[in-house]
Amino acid sequence: MNAPSTSAETLASHHVTPHRRGRARHMALRVLVAWCVALVTCAVTIGVGAGSSVPVAAAAAGPTCKFTGPAIGALVVAVTPGESINVDCKNFPDNHPYLLITTSLLVAIDPAAAPLLTGQATSVPGLLAIIAALPEMNAASVAFPTSNSKGVLDYNYKVPTTQALDPNATCPPSTEQLNSGLIGCAVAMIDLESFKPVTVGTFVLNYLGQPYFPPQPTLAISTDEATLGQSVSLRDAPGAKTFWWLATLVSLYANLGGTGGGTGPIPLVVRLGGKRQATNAAVTPATYSDEVFTPPVLSGHFIAKAKGWRNLTVTLNATLLGIAVANTVEVRMKVTR
Repeated sequence: MNAPSTSAETLASHHVTPHRRGRARHMALRVLVAWCVALVTCAVTIGVGAGSSVPVAAAAAGPTCKFTGPAIGALVVAVTPGESINVDCKNFPDNHPYLLITTSLLVAIDPAAAPLLTGQATSVPGLLAIIAALPEMNAASVAFPTSNSKGVLDYNYKVPTTQALDPNATCPPSTEQLNSGLIGCAVAMIDLESFKPVTVGTFVLNYLGQPYFPPQPTLAISTDEATLGQSVSLRDAPGAKTFWWLATLVSLYANLGGTGGGTGPIPLVVRLGGKRQATNAAVTPATYSDEVFTPPVLSGHFIAKAKGWRNLTVTLNATLLGIAVANTVEVRMKVTR
Protein backbone atom coordinates (compact mmCIF):
# COMPACT_ATOMS: atom_id res chain seq x y z
CA MET A 1 0.00 0.00 0.00
CA ASN A 2 1.34 3.43 -0.86
CA ALA A 3 1.89 5.69 2.12
CA PRO A 4 -0.22 8.83 2.22
CA SER A 5 1.47 12.11 1.42
CA THR A 6 2.85 14.14 4.30
CA SER A 7 1.29 17.53 5.05
CA ALA A 8 1.07 19.98 7.93
CA GLU A 9 -2.44 18.83 8.61
CA THR A 10 -4.35 15.67 7.71
CA LEU A 11 -8.12 15.75 7.23
CA ALA A 12 -10.41 12.75 7.04
CA SER A 13 -13.99 11.63 6.94
CA HIS A 14 -15.42 8.28 8.02
CA HIS A 15 -14.75 5.37 5.62
CA VAL A 16 -16.66 2.06 5.88
CA THR A 17 -17.69 -0.69 3.54
CA PRO A 18 -21.19 -0.51 1.98
CA HIS A 19 -22.35 -3.41 4.16
CA ARG A 20 -21.08 -1.83 7.35
CA ARG A 21 -22.39 1.57 6.28
CA GLY A 22 -25.88 0.09 5.80
CA ARG A 23 -25.82 -1.56 9.21
CA ALA A 24 -24.54 1.64 10.84
CA ARG A 25 -27.24 3.74 9.22
CA HIS A 26 -29.95 1.30 10.25
CA MET A 27 -28.70 1.35 13.83
CA ALA A 28 -28.39 5.13 13.85
CA LEU A 29 -31.94 5.54 12.59
CA ARG A 30 -33.33 3.24 15.30
CA VAL A 31 -31.39 5.10 17.99
CA LEU A 32 -32.29 8.55 16.79
CA VAL A 33 -35.99 7.90 16.36
CA ALA A 34 -36.28 6.35 19.82
CA TRP A 35 -34.04 9.03 21.32
CA CYS A 36 -35.99 11.94 19.85
CA VAL A 37 -39.25 10.59 21.22
CA ALA A 38 -37.78 10.13 24.71
CA LEU A 39 -35.94 13.45 24.60
CA VAL A 40 -38.80 15.66 23.54
CA THR A 41 -41.29 13.94 25.82
CA CYS A 42 -39.05 14.75 28.78
CA ALA A 43 -38.27 18.26 27.58
CA VAL A 44 -41.84 19.50 27.25
CA THR A 45 -43.30 17.72 30.28
CA ILE A 46 -43.59 19.54 33.55
CA GLY A 47 -42.57 17.67 36.71
CA VAL A 48 -42.83 14.09 35.47
CA GLY A 49 -40.17 12.09 37.31
CA ALA A 50 -39.49 8.41 36.99
CA GLY A 51 -43.07 7.36 37.61
CA SER A 52 -44.19 8.33 34.11
CA SER A 53 -42.93 5.18 32.41
CA VAL A 54 -45.32 2.35 31.52
CA PRO A 55 -44.47 -1.01 33.20
CA VAL A 56 -43.29 -3.60 30.74
CA ALA A 57 -45.84 -6.13 31.92
CA ALA A 58 -48.69 -3.71 31.20
CA ALA A 59 -47.40 -2.48 27.84
CA ALA A 60 -49.48 -4.91 25.76
CA ALA A 61 -52.76 -3.71 27.32
CA GLY A 62 -51.72 -0.08 27.67
CA PRO A 63 -52.34 2.92 25.40
CA THR A 64 -51.11 2.69 21.81
CA CYS A 65 -50.87 5.27 19.02
CA LYS A 66 -50.12 5.15 15.35
CA PHE A 67 -49.46 8.03 13.02
CA THR A 68 -50.19 8.33 9.33
CA GLY A 69 -48.30 10.71 7.17
CA PRO A 70 -46.65 8.13 6.32
CA ALA A 71 -44.72 7.06 9.39
CA ILE A 72 -42.04 4.62 10.51
CA GLY A 73 -43.18 3.99 14.04
CA ALA A 74 -43.05 7.40 15.77
CA LEU A 75 -41.12 9.01 12.89
CA VAL A 76 -43.43 10.77 10.44
CA VAL A 77 -41.45 11.18 7.24
CA ALA A 78 -41.39 13.71 4.42
CA VAL A 79 -43.87 16.07 6.05
CA THR A 80 -44.69 19.51 4.66
CA PRO A 81 -46.13 22.51 6.56
CA GLY A 82 -49.90 22.61 6.39
CA GLU A 83 -50.47 18.88 5.97
CA SER A 84 -52.37 16.88 8.56
CA ILE A 85 -50.93 13.99 10.54
CA ASN A 86 -53.53 11.58 11.85
CA VAL A 87 -52.95 10.64 15.48
CA ASP A 88 -54.89 7.45 16.17
CA CYS A 89 -54.69 6.30 19.79
CA LYS A 90 -56.52 3.55 21.67
CA ASN A 91 -56.89 2.41 25.28
CA PHE A 92 -56.69 5.96 26.57
CA PRO A 93 -58.75 7.12 29.59
CA ASP A 94 -62.30 8.00 28.63
CA ASN A 95 -63.14 11.65 27.80
CA HIS A 96 -59.62 12.78 28.71
CA PRO A 97 -57.93 16.07 27.64
CA TYR A 98 -54.46 16.33 26.08
CA LEU A 99 -52.16 18.96 24.63
CA LEU A 100 -50.10 18.68 21.44
CA ILE A 101 -47.32 21.13 20.59
CA THR A 102 -44.53 21.37 18.01
CA THR A 103 -41.10 22.22 19.41
CA SER A 104 -37.50 22.71 18.32
CA LEU A 105 -34.90 20.64 20.15
CA LEU A 106 -33.08 23.87 21.00
CA VAL A 107 -35.32 24.02 24.04
CA ALA A 108 -33.42 21.09 25.52
CA ILE A 109 -30.02 22.85 25.49
CA ASP A 110 -31.11 26.38 26.42
CA PRO A 111 -30.26 27.30 30.05
CA ALA A 112 -33.35 29.51 30.05
CA ALA A 113 -35.46 26.36 29.82
CA ALA A 114 -34.42 25.21 33.31
CA PRO A 115 -37.88 25.99 34.78
CA LEU A 116 -39.41 23.73 32.14
CA LEU A 117 -36.93 20.92 32.62
CA THR A 118 -37.13 20.97 36.41
CA GLY A 119 -40.95 20.99 36.38
CA GLN A 120 -43.07 23.80 37.75
CA ALA A 121 -46.54 23.58 36.17
CA THR A 122 -49.54 22.38 38.15
CA SER A 123 -52.29 23.76 35.94
CA VAL A 124 -53.12 24.38 32.29
CA PRO A 125 -52.52 28.14 32.61
CA GLY A 126 -49.18 27.42 34.31
CA LEU A 127 -48.15 25.04 31.57
CA LEU A 128 -49.14 27.51 28.84
CA ALA A 129 -47.25 30.30 30.60
CA ILE A 130 -44.07 28.23 30.64
CA ILE A 131 -44.51 27.35 26.97
CA ALA A 132 -45.09 31.01 26.08
CA ALA A 133 -41.88 32.00 27.88
CA LEU A 134 -39.78 29.64 25.75
CA PRO A 135 -39.47 31.05 22.21
CA GLU A 136 -38.07 27.75 20.91
CA MET A 137 -41.54 26.21 21.32
CA ASN A 138 -44.20 27.10 18.79
CA ALA A 139 -47.02 28.29 21.03
CA ALA A 140 -49.19 28.87 17.94
CA SER A 141 -49.10 25.13 17.23
CA VAL A 142 -50.87 24.08 20.44
CA ALA A 143 -53.87 21.80 19.98
CA PHE A 144 -56.24 20.28 22.56
CA PRO A 145 -57.55 16.86 21.47
CA THR A 146 -59.76 14.79 23.77
CA SER A 147 -60.34 11.06 23.87
CA ASN A 148 -63.93 9.84 23.45
CA SER A 149 -66.09 7.76 25.77
CA LYS A 150 -64.39 4.59 24.51
CA GLY A 151 -60.85 5.81 25.17
CA VAL A 152 -60.14 6.48 21.49
CA LEU A 153 -58.30 9.62 20.46
CA ASP A 154 -58.55 10.17 16.70
CA TYR A 155 -57.19 13.59 15.81
CA ASN A 156 -55.75 15.25 12.71
CA TYR A 157 -52.87 17.43 13.83
CA LYS A 158 -51.92 20.11 11.34
CA VAL A 159 -48.17 20.57 10.82
CA PRO A 160 -47.78 24.27 11.59
CA THR A 161 -47.10 26.74 8.81
CA THR A 162 -45.91 29.14 11.50
CA GLN A 163 -42.54 29.10 13.23
CA ALA A 164 -41.52 29.54 16.85
CA LEU A 165 -40.72 33.11 17.90
CA ASP A 166 -37.01 32.33 18.14
CA PRO A 167 -35.64 32.72 14.57
CA ASN A 168 -33.12 29.96 15.28
CA ALA A 169 -35.83 27.47 16.28
CA THR A 170 -36.96 26.63 12.77
CA CYS A 171 -38.77 23.49 11.73
CA PRO A 172 -37.11 21.74 10.02
CA PRO A 173 -33.91 22.54 11.94
CA SER A 174 -31.06 24.28 10.17
CA THR A 175 -28.39 22.12 8.55
CA GLU A 176 -25.93 23.22 11.22
CA GLN A 177 -28.27 22.15 14.01
CA LEU A 178 -29.04 18.83 12.32
CA ASN A 179 -25.35 18.10 11.81
CA SER A 180 -24.74 19.00 15.46
CA GLY A 181 -27.19 16.40 16.78
CA LEU A 182 -30.47 18.34 17.00
CA ILE A 183 -32.34 16.14 14.57
CA GLY A 184 -35.85 17.03 13.49
CA CYS A 185 -38.61 18.76 15.39
CA ALA A 186 -41.23 16.97 17.43
CA VAL A 187 -44.88 17.05 18.35
CA ALA A 188 -45.21 16.25 22.03
CA MET A 189 -48.37 15.08 23.79
CA ILE A 190 -49.06 16.03 27.42
CA ASP A 191 -51.83 14.76 29.68
CA LEU A 192 -53.74 17.83 30.87
CA GLU A 193 -54.88 16.24 34.12
CA SER A 194 -51.65 14.65 35.34
CA PHE A 195 -49.28 16.95 33.37
CA LYS A 196 -47.23 13.87 32.58
CA PRO A 197 -45.98 12.91 29.13
CA VAL A 198 -47.86 10.55 26.89
CA THR A 199 -44.88 8.82 25.32
CA VAL A 200 -46.92 6.79 22.86
CA GLY A 201 -48.55 9.98 21.58
CA THR A 202 -45.31 11.87 20.92
CA PHE A 203 -43.88 11.76 17.41
CA VAL A 204 -40.98 13.15 15.43
CA LEU A 205 -41.29 15.24 12.28
CA ASN A 206 -38.91 14.48 9.44
CA TYR A 207 -39.49 17.19 6.84
CA LEU A 208 -39.49 16.64 3.09
CA GLY A 209 -35.87 16.66 1.90
CA GLN A 210 -34.42 16.39 5.41
CA PRO A 211 -31.94 13.55 6.16
CA TYR A 212 -32.92 10.98 8.77
CA PHE A 213 -29.68 11.42 10.72
CA PRO A 214 -26.51 13.55 10.63
CA PRO A 215 -23.48 12.81 8.44
CA GLN A 216 -20.20 11.68 9.97
CA PRO A 217 -17.90 14.20 11.68
CA THR A 218 -14.46 15.38 10.58
CA LEU A 219 -10.99 15.06 12.08
CA ALA A 220 -7.81 17.11 11.70
CA ILE A 221 -4.45 16.09 13.20
CA SER A 222 -1.49 18.41 13.65
CA THR A 223 0.85 16.10 11.73
CA ASP A 224 0.67 12.81 9.87
CA GLU A 225 4.37 12.05 10.58
CA ALA A 226 5.13 12.05 14.30
CA THR A 227 8.04 10.78 16.33
CA LEU A 228 7.60 8.13 19.00
CA GLY A 229 6.18 9.76 22.14
CA GLN A 230 5.22 12.97 20.36
CA SER A 231 2.00 14.77 21.29
CA VAL A 232 -0.38 15.05 18.31
CA SER A 233 -3.31 17.41 18.57
CA LEU A 234 -6.83 16.62 17.38
CA ARG A 235 -9.55 19.01 16.29
CA ASP A 236 -12.38 19.48 13.82
CA ALA A 237 -11.35 20.08 10.22
CA PRO A 238 -11.00 23.79 9.42
CA GLY A 239 -14.31 25.08 8.13
CA ALA A 240 -16.07 21.84 9.13
CA LYS A 241 -19.77 21.64 8.33
CA THR A 242 -20.33 18.28 10.05
CA PHE A 243 -19.67 17.61 13.71
CA TRP A 244 -19.38 15.00 16.47
CA TRP A 245 -23.16 15.01 16.86
CA LEU A 246 -23.36 12.07 19.25
CA ALA A 247 -21.85 14.28 21.98
CA THR A 248 -24.91 16.51 21.80
CA LEU A 249 -27.29 13.57 22.19
CA VAL A 250 -25.29 12.27 25.16
CA SER A 251 -25.41 15.70 26.78
CA LEU A 252 -29.14 16.09 26.20
CA TYR A 253 -29.79 12.66 27.68
CA ALA A 254 -27.77 13.60 30.77
CA ASN A 255 -29.38 17.03 31.17
CA LEU A 256 -32.87 15.58 31.01
CA GLY A 257 -32.21 12.99 33.69
CA GLY A 258 -31.38 9.99 31.57
CA THR A 259 -27.94 9.23 32.98
CA GLY A 260 -26.94 12.20 35.09
CA GLY A 261 -24.07 14.48 34.20
CA GLY A 262 -24.11 17.77 32.35
CA THR A 263 -22.84 19.63 29.33
CA GLY A 264 -19.09 19.18 29.90
CA PRO A 265 -16.66 17.65 27.39
CA ILE A 266 -17.24 13.99 26.53
CA PRO A 267 -14.07 11.84 26.30
CA LEU A 268 -12.96 10.10 23.09
CA VAL A 269 -11.11 6.82 22.58
CA VAL A 270 -7.97 7.06 20.43
CA ARG A 271 -6.31 3.98 18.91
CA LEU A 272 -3.18 3.84 16.78
CA GLY A 273 -2.62 0.56 14.97
CA GLY A 274 -5.39 -0.93 17.12
CA LYS A 275 -3.63 0.01 20.38
CA ARG A 276 -5.26 2.46 22.73
CA GLN A 277 -3.26 5.66 23.16
CA ALA A 278 -2.98 8.02 26.13
CA THR A 279 -5.22 11.00 25.36
CA ASN A 280 -7.23 13.88 26.77
CA ALA A 281 -9.27 14.27 23.57
CA ALA A 282 -12.92 15.17 24.11
CA VAL A 283 -15.91 16.78 22.42
CA THR A 284 -17.83 19.69 23.92
CA PRO A 285 -21.51 19.24 22.97
CA ALA A 286 -23.54 21.86 21.13
CA THR A 287 -24.73 24.78 23.25
CA TYR A 288 -27.40 27.45 22.92
CA SER A 289 -27.53 30.61 24.99
CA ASP A 290 -28.83 34.14 24.33
CA GLU A 291 -29.84 33.03 20.81
CA VAL A 292 -26.26 31.99 19.97
CA PHE A 293 -25.84 28.39 18.76
CA THR A 294 -22.43 26.73 18.96
CA PRO A 295 -21.87 23.30 17.31
CA PRO A 296 -19.91 20.54 19.06
CA VAL A 297 -16.17 21.17 19.31
CA LEU A 298 -13.39 18.53 19.22
CA SER A 299 -10.15 19.29 21.07
CA GLY A 300 -7.23 17.60 22.81
CA HIS A 301 -4.18 15.50 21.94
CA PHE A 302 -2.77 11.98 22.17
CA ILE A 303 0.72 10.54 22.65
CA ALA A 304 1.93 8.55 19.61
CA LYS A 305 3.25 5.15 20.77
CA ALA A 306 3.07 2.83 17.77
CA LYS A 307 5.82 2.91 15.12
CA GLY A 308 5.30 2.74 11.38
CA TRP A 309 2.34 3.57 9.15
CA ARG A 310 -0.79 3.01 11.22
CA ASN A 311 -4.50 3.67 11.16
CA LEU A 312 -5.42 6.34 13.68
CA THR A 313 -9.00 5.74 14.87
CA VAL A 314 -10.87 8.27 16.98
CA THR A 315 -14.21 7.18 18.46
CA LEU A 316 -16.96 8.61 20.60
CA ASN A 317 -18.91 5.73 22.14
CA ALA A 318 -22.26 5.93 23.87
CA THR A 319 -25.19 3.78 24.91
CA LEU A 320 -28.55 5.48 24.48
CA LEU A 321 -31.79 3.70 25.38
CA GLY A 322 -29.80 0.47 25.71
CA ILE A 323 -28.37 0.65 22.18
CA ALA A 324 -24.65 1.12 21.50
CA VAL A 325 -23.85 3.84 18.94
CA ALA A 326 -20.65 5.63 17.95
CA ASN A 327 -19.08 8.39 15.90
CA THR A 328 -15.82 7.11 14.39
CA VAL A 329 -13.25 8.73 12.12
CA GLU A 330 -10.05 7.09 10.81
CA VAL A 331 -6.92 8.49 9.17
CA ARG A 332 -3.45 7.15 8.29
CA MET A 333 -0.31 8.45 9.97
CA LYS A 334 3.33 7.46 10.40
CA VAL A 335 5.30 7.29 13.64
CA THR A 336 9.11 7.18 13.57
CA ARG A 337 11.80 6.98 16.24
